[in-house]
Amino acid sequence: MSKEEQYRRAAAETISLAHRAKRTEDKSRLLAMAEAWLDLADRAHQITKRQVRKVREHPLLSSKLGRYQADAK
Repeated sequence: MSKEEQYRRAAAETISLAHRAKRTEDKSRLLAMAEAWLDLADRAHQITKRQVRKVREHPLLSSKLGRYQADAK
């Protein structure tokens, strides 16, 4: 499971806890935590996208893949 998936799962669990919480203060704190988990998931997604892009742009791949390089993007 990727970091992004782990963070999104943690966010879902935190939202579930917030749904069951009795006190408004607890719900608010839990929802803020869920938002933080989702922010982390978004950051993890962006990092993964950049890493994939770097691999595709690697000179050795470009020389081997040639015109297929543009199609993969």
